[in-house]
Amino acid sequence: MKMVKSLLLGSAAGIVAVAGAQAADLPVKAKPVEYVKICSLYGDGFYYVPGSDMCIRFAGAVRFEIGHMNNGSNDPIYSSTGGLRTRESEDIVWRARANLDIDTRTQTAYGTLRAFSRFRTESVDGGATGTEASTSPSVPRAFIQWTGFTVGRIRSFSDTSVLGEGEGGEGLGIPIIARAGNFHASTSSSGTIEASYTWELGNGNSLYVGAGERRGPSYTNLSNTTFTPGVNPTSSQAGQVSPSPYVAFKTNQAWGKWEATVSTQQLRALYYTAATPGFGACTGGNTGTTWCDAPNDRWGFSAAQGLVIKTPWLGEGDVVGVYAAYAQGMMAMAIGNTSASAGLYGSGPTVALGPKTDAVYINGSGLELTTVWSVNGGWSHWWSPQLSTSLWGAHWEISYNNTVINNRWWCGGSGGTTAIVVAATVKCDPGYSLSAAGVTTWWHPSPGFQIGVEVMYVQVGTAFDGQTVTLAKNGARPAGAYTAKDEGSLNSMLRIQRSWPPAGE
Repeated sequence: MKMVKSLLLGSAAGIVAVAGAQAADLPVKAKPVEYVKICSLYGDGFYYVPGSDMCIRFAGAVRFEIGHMNNGSNDPIYSSTGGLRTRESEDIVWRARANLDIDTRTQTAYGTLRAFSRFRTESVDGGATGTEASTSPSVPRAFIQWTGFTVGRIRSFSDTSVLGEGEGGEGLGIPIIARAGNFHASTSSSGTIEASYTWELGNGNSLYVGAGERRGPSYTNLSNTTFTPGVNPTSSQAGQVSPSPYVAFKTNQAWGKWEATVSTQQLRALYYTAATPGFGACTGGNTGTTWCDAPNDRWGFSAAQGLVIKTPWLGEGDVVGVYAAYAQGMMAMAIGNTSASAGLYGSGPTVALGPKTDAVYINGSGLELTTVWSVNGGWSHWWSPQLSTSLWGAHWEISYNNTVINNRWWCGGSGGTTAIVVAATVKCDPGYSLSAAGVTTWWHPSPGFQIGVEVMYVQVGTAFDGQTVTLAKNGARPAGAYTAKDEGSLNSMLRIQRSWPPAGE
């Protein structure tokens, strides 16, 4: 009996132990799943970050381009290796680009706090003989906005975005010109670093005050420089010690928009490379050092405006845009950084040439600022909701002042080196111009998907037109005498782009 009792008690204990173990393995009630919620405060595409009041949106674009008679940036050929028009020049350029945008926004007691970043990878094959595709990552946008302040790398508020509307059609519709960087100042592609404040004046009007990094080509000491057509002269630009300020006003109305900006920039050059009064020790190995004098600093300036008028009486969605700019010592604010010194060779032999600088000087002189003015415009017409065509034209001119011209600084006069060799009887005026006209057609098979074709003709209005210019060897172009003559280039580009969705800036 005792044995039976022991077995029953042991079995009961075992059952209790097993039951307890099984109970321990039973699933605990899960915490409620926190689903991602749509954030409607800032427009479409935003979501709340789980566990926070921050809203985030991801966007981006993938672009493919193939160009004919363009450079590595798919800009029209009129300089560099492409302008040589020899067997070392590449007629075809391939380019692929991917953008990833991250936009975060949070409400604070002082207003919306926004942080925006754009990450880019770009591959280019073309523009330089014998090179395969090169890939370069970059961050063209990285900025913070709060209580009216914007700091970081942005598309500058000093831009007057009329002809080119940026990545994937940001702004007012699609761009009138796909490749507008040569023809008006724009930081749309690469951005610029600056700090600014925005006053929203109401009724579509805004005022911007800001300052940023220095923008522009070289300041050249013509006492010791050479000039190669198609290549910017050696820079004698000193370090930046002051930001470049600007003021801009923009209005966006039912009839279109108008934008105007005024900018200024400090020009500082390096030391002289020869002795000047009071600096007799500036000789030999000590030239270009602190034992030498330097030109006094100067300030350049620019003014630009753009106007876009909606013309529904011509067609639904049609717009007409015009742009004009003037600058002294600050041409990047009038014609953009992508333009370069002219060097377009023809047959005969002939060449269209002209140097691009913001300022020049010689040992013992001050800085002489270069002047540039630019005008352009276009009309964009929608044939249907999916198809549009733009017709446009552009022209800009670079000119040097009488001090530079009359003293023949570029041609060996008054202590300048003979950067450009012409006859002594020829006026030494290196000013030149660029004119362009083109047609751009965009097809939108579906929202956020664009296919565009652009064809343009570009002509360099050469310096020293009709005169004989003696040049050094330039790539596969031999040294010798060339006739300065206006030259042109016909080029084209196909662009295919998918945006998801376009992230406004």
